[in-house]
Amino acid sequence: MTREEVRGAIVNPDPAAKRVRLPVWFDDVRWHQIDYLGWRDLRAPQLAYLVTEADGQAWGALLRQAQNRATPGSRAVMCDLCRSSRRFNEVSLFTARRPSRDKRERLNARGLLLCTDLDCAVKVNTEPVRQGSGPEAGDRVEERREGLRSRTIAFIRSVSDAERTTRHRG
Repeated sequence: MTREEVRGAIVNPDPAAKRVRLPVWFDDVRWHQIDYLGWRDLRAPQLAYLVTEADGQAWGALLRQAQNRATPGSRAVMCDLCRSSRRFNEVSLFTARRPSRDKRERLNARGLLLCTDLDCAVKVNTEPVRQGSGPEAGDRVEERREGLRSRTIAFIRSVSDAERTTRHRG
């Protein structure tokens, strides 16, 4: 994907921002090897972006990290995308504002618990410890990758409005 495709893929851009800030390592991304691209805006660390490819086109969302109010006595939390249980301070609530032309609808948002460092792909691609007579490790990794992709696509599409999902982007 090109820089312009990724910038145009964001279904809920920030109206105050002039353009999406891509990571400095964007040109090094091997799109055929990743399930999604996630990065933080270095100028606004509470903002993050999530971009994936579905049906031959790029889809993405601007996420805002909520303040983590977990206490040291908190328990493990599961990421909604990679389904990994992590320490209470390694998973945060991220929200994505749904786009709307109607000002009354602008408070409408979707949220998910997501690995704070946006490294779900690393967790999913780690081969699990084989226990008993379960599926082979390679098959298990492929199942987890497919689950991560489908959950990422479903979340981003749930953020987008109906008009955008039916319109073909060029």
